[in-house]
Amino acid sequence: MAAWRGPALAAYNRTVMSNPPPAHPGSATSFALGLPGGPLADPVSLCEALAGSTGAMIAFFTADGRIGWTNLRFAEWFGVAPEDLIGRALLDVYSAESYVAFSPFVARALAGEHVRYERLLERPEQPPMWISVSLHPHRNETGEVLGILACSLEVDELKRTRDALDKAQQMQAHYLENSPLAVIEWDAEVRVRRWSGQAERIFGWRAEEVLGERSRDIGLVHPDWVPTIRAATVELLDGLATRNRMISRNKTKSGKYIYCEWFNSAFVDPGGQARGIFSLAQDVTLRVEADEQLRHAAVHDALTGCHNRQSLIARLEHALARARRTGDKLAILFTDLDRFKPVNDTHGHLIGDALLQAVGARLRECVRETDTVARVGGDEFVVLLETEVQWQTPEVLRQRIAEGFRSGFRVGDLALDCGASIGIARYPEDGDSPDDLLMRADQAMYREKAKRN
Repeated sequence: MAAWRGPALAAYNRTVMSNPPPAHPGSATSFALGLPGGPLADPVSLCEALAGSTGAMIAFFTADGRIGWTNLRFAEWFGVAPEDLIGRALLDVYSAESYVAFSPFVARALAGEHVRYERLLERPEQPPMWISVSLHPHRNETGEVLGILACSLEVDELKRTRDALDKAQQMQAHYLENSPLAVIEWDAEVRVRRWSGQAERIFGWRAEEVLGERSRDIGLVHPDWVPTIRAATVELLDGLATRNRMISRNKTKSGKYIYCEWFNSAFVDPGGQARGIFSLAQDVTLRVEADEQLRHAAVHDALTGCHNRQSLIARLEHALARARRTGDKLAILFTDLDRFKPVNDTHGHLIGDALLQAVGARLRECVRETDTVARVGGDEFVVLLETEVQWQTPEVLRQRIAEGFRSGFRVGDLALDCGASIGIARYPEDGDSPDDLLMRADQAMYREKAKRN
């Protein structure tokens, strides 16, 4: 450093030290110069330390755009000694392209603004490097800007890491935004923090309408499902689970209710505290409705909508098992239609099917809500009574059904007269199994039909 100490320091003293900025308490200058006999007890020692011992690139640019002083690190970037740069114009030192890129920042600093920016610094015979630059105006006692103190730090690795992270985040955002699943983030208070485009398409609300809102604020969850959703949310926020999955009924902005499948994961900090929830959701209304139709078809008669024989047997078995434990009574009414065959033969199967549908509906009107109506054959129906059954209960219902059939049935423009023969079987008097009870009720029905004929 001895080779260039004199010219460099002379230039610096002429341009900088002759007009020092006011020292503020606690600043580096007041601290260093306030220690008599210390390692940086005078401006020259301080300047020498800055010139040769720091890893930062430091320079002073004069108001007319020349280099008034540089430290060793700054000069090394250009492959020269500091004295080779003193007095040279910035436009001579930097390439025209680089000068055009940073000259607006220099102009702002010379106008009195403290400027920070990042740029790609070109180096002779070396790859360019990203640097972070700070330009601070240097003023005299009257406030006139004499030049700029420039400090630059190498941030190439940080810049490239940050750029890679930004790119990864952009890709992630692109994937999330274009995911076929709705992407929703909730904070620790279960307020919406992210609302993807697919969330908007599924539920109808735009992001600006729901950000910061809770699901209850917009009525996202069907009232019947609120306890289930609340329990699943508490499970995640209280750390009882890190993820869960569920199907719930949700409301859209238009007021339509849909079924959605939710995949939820908790955001957990290093201390194990849940800070939010990340949710993926998809509309599964068609799937749920199809499943419901399959389940309904499995236990219901396709023509009348009544329970089918398999469903009746299953319900009867469960009812018998419960009755054995509790001592309750059960009963079944086996119903066979009278004068159905002539209707079918005269008017055809379409009218016959329509009559069966009307009979099923009439039976459901005549019995109690807790009773089960099943179609077990062509024109045969069974009613299962499994709650609050007294000895007279099946007889009362038989009379009610008979009375309901007396008014006849209207199918299209036809008025059809169709009666019913009804047999009764009781548990435990007539049997202890579904087969026994159905057989006894069937026999009782035929005895009833024989009386009519």
